[in-house]
Amino acid sequence: MKRFRFGVLPVFSAVLCVNLFSSFAFARDLLPNKTHAVLTVTYTNNQDVPQAHKKLTFVGQNDPNKRLTVTTDAEGEVTFHIPREETYTIYCESVTGPFDCGTSPYVSPTASTGGITVVFDDTRVELKGVNFKAGSAELEPESIEILDKAVAGILKNPLAHIEIQGHTSSEGGDAFNQTLSEQRAYTVFLYMVEHGVDRGHLSASGYGSSQPKASNATEEGRRKNRRIELRVLNDNEVEVEVK
Repeated sequence: MKRFRFGVLPVFSAVLCVNLFSSFAFARDLLPNKTHAVLTVTYTNNQDVPQAHKKLTFVGQNDPNKRLTVTTDAEGEVTFHIPREETYTIYCESVTGPFDCGTSPYVSPTASTGGITVVFDDTRVELKGVNFKAGSAELEPESIEILDKAVAGILKNPLAHIEIQGHTSSEGGDAFNQTLSEQRAYTVFLYMVEHGVDRGHLSASGYGSSQPKASNATEEGRRKNRRIELRVLNDNEVEVEVK
């Protein structure tokens, strides 16, 4: 039986990385050495609430062997050594597994100490790469790999109750987009149930074009607005981990 839930939710924003490496020192015990700078990360959600005891994984874009995982303290901060001469992709933990939540500034050969702020809501994840045929709820073939990874992450977090949210661009009219967003969310719902996720822990909701991430005036903006997002409804009961 189809189950749809409707409502108005805050517009989801994924991540913001700010600040650069500089010569001033943080009040920390660590000191830079010949090969490593010292980086302080402040991790918050979209409401500026510190994210305590959360894992962040840094993977070098030029050398993937430059990989390190750190855990924030009770104030949502962590200070650590990081190899120089590299730009890092930052992965945040989410219920679907590691989520690409931004890119660090380049750590130059002369970098000493510095800091970045990572803003990420791990209770809301966009399934980037999950696409549908135009005007349809039929999945494109490349979506399967993304959905399989999401299912694998959810199965590692069996306590999670998740709302699957369908969103569209403004093309096609409000009534059409509302129905299409519901159908697309339900398609993902069925796929996850068929691949082992407890249907009692999932719900499917359509939001039409009511929550755009970008302007609908451009094709790029409309493409960003056509998306599937997952929202963890009981995040206080779920401990998600980067595996």
